[in-house]
Amino acid sequence: MSAVPRYAAIDVGSNSIRLLVAEVNDRRTKTLVSDRQVVRLGTGVFRDGRLSESSTDLASRVLERMAEEIGEWDVDAVRAVGTSALRDAADSTRFILRAGQILGTPLEVISGNEEARLVQIGVTSRWPHPDKRILIVDVGGGSAQLIVSDGGRFVRAFSLQLGAVRLTEMFLKSDPPDSREVTRLQKHVRDQIAEPLDELCKIEPYRMVATSSSASALVCAVNDIKRSRRDEADGLAATTKQVRDLFRKLSDRGIKDRAGITGIGPKRAEIIIAGVAVLGEVLERTGLPRLHYSSAGVRDGVIAELAARGEGKSARAFASVRK
Repeated sequence: MSAVPRYAAIDVGSNSIRLLVAEVNDRRTKTLVSDRQVVRLGTGVFRDGRLSESSTDLASRVLERMAEEIGEWDVDAVRAVGTSALRDAADSTRFILRAGQILGTPLEVISGNEEARLVQIGVTSRWPHPDKRILIVDVGGGSAQLIVSDGGRFVRAFSLQLGAVRLTEMFLKSDPPDSREVTRLQKHVRDQIAEPLDELCKIEPYRMVATSSSASALVCAVNDIKRSRRDEADGLAATTKQVRDLFRKLSDRGIKDRAGITGIGPKRAEIIIAGVAVLGEVLERTGLPRLHYSSAGVRDGVIAELAARGEGKSARAFASVRK
């Protein structure tokens, strides 16, 4: 067992499953493993309310591989969480139990508010704003979290059913999308965010920080960064005009052409229009001049919280005495 605490976090999302294994030493986090695979658990859920057999089989295989990766690092504690698709699916129990058996730890389906809280912890642990209020916008596959953080403190959040997979299933049937589909998508997003943002913007956020793969792809696209180098996008910005122009460009193209845009890629091309729609409408509504991308998210929040609680300390102390 390592003298430095090691933790593992698994985020079973509506679009992808993510793994993070990290060492935390005096609040400094060192990434040991970062893994992600698209499984689209939400596709069947947002269409007919049930998980598809193909997506759960793929998700199970991904979890088996990730469990093996975790086993190689002798971690002190593991937390696995599931989000929007598993919250909404009428038949999620069987998969949740199966996932827990594979991982050797329960898969905990968390509320939208808990998801928002973990995102806030993750972002502020990686990119502190000690004297500022920030608006964090996390656009996942099934839901979007709008979060206000003040000096690193969680203030208020809304979890809205505005995930990129969900919205694509609801509105974008054509390829490239029909202009009427795009208009309906934008109106729906605008209507859903209006009241929450009116409340959150009374707090007058200094900066908008966007997380998730949609935000990553957006910032990579406007900054001409290849997907293979997307870690370089962490902390970079996209102006409101750049987001607006990219949305028009994406909406005019089919999936194949969208995938060819720097920073997008084939899988993200399928749902990127909806993701950028949400981020663009939030920017327009708040009047903020730009968004900044943070690569942190739920996984980082889980790791930071496990470390803050000192999970596994007694096990490490016992191993040290034995040694």
